[in-house]
Amino acid sequence: MDRPHDVLVIGEALIDVHDDGMTIRERVGGSAGNIAVGLARLGRDTLLHTAIGRDERGEDITAYLTASGVELSDSSVTQDVSSVARAVLRVDGSARHDFRIHWEPAAVPGTTTARCVHAGSVAAYLEPGAGTVLDLATRSYGRSLITFDPKIEPALVRSREDARRRTLEFVALAGIVKASEKDLQFLYPGEDPVEVLRDWVARGPDLAVLTRGPRGATAVTARAVVDVPGIPVLYAESGVGGGDAFMSTLIDSALTLGADTSMRWLRAGAPVVEQVLARSVQAAALTVARAGAVPPTADQLASVGA
Repeated sequence: MDRPHDVLVIGEALIDVHDDGMTIRERVGGSAGNIAVGLARLGRDTLLHTAIGRDERGEDITAYLTASGVELSDSSVTQDVSSVARAVLRVDGSARHDFRIHWEPAAVPGTTTARCVHAGSVAAYLEPGAGTVLDLATRSYGRSLITFDPKIEPALVRSREDARRRTLEFVALAGIVKASEKDLQFLYPGEDPVEVLRDWVARGPDLAVLTRGPRGATAVTARAVVDVPGIPVLYAESGVGGGDAFMSTLIDSALTLGADTSMRWLRAGAPVVEQVLARSVQAAALTVARAGAVPPTADQLASVGA
């Protein structure tokens, strides 16, 4: 990890299994893996530190990430069996989820030279590896831009209180935080999500973003609250990958604007925040509108006027 990278992503890369009762499809997924792919497709030099298995699924994960332009850390193959997240559709259209996830990444030695370190999702909450993720974020604080996306799976956290405590530990380190309405409903049931973001900004981040799916996104800074509408799309994958594409594009935009630990670009005010949000919303829309949930390239984003 000595070579400088634009972004170091630490988190899970796994196999998503979708069973609709007639067909079973397997696809490489995991929030961190998806975000790393999104960044690489946008032209970012991206390193992923994860934990995958010495099995056929692990080979599939490695092949997909590598073909997408993501560099895997040398110590990412650490398990006998790769993690799997299975969704089985019920007759009423709801899904039963079965998670077989083991998260114990190798320790990250030394100090990263990446401009940005991204963490979140399963990796930030599931022990024994969650402590490794927090340690890396803590050691990178003040050296790299820290970005965080909780993307909480309630079945994989100990309790709401424990998840809230761990979330705030990451929030205090982050320059940018993104959370979905679902995340905040779990963490702070009944509370105004914008007020939660205001509280987070007061704890450290320069930018906190709420994603609202097809209804767009809201950003909170110390100076303003900015809303951007959603983009109507015909969903090809039931929203799969949209939030991760949003996050990778948000990181890419921040780096393009010269993001560092001081986030000076935010001084330009609401107009630049609105442009950044609009580009991320466009990326999410492009991703969920096509089968495979493949995030867009920079050229594809530019071609639709994002």
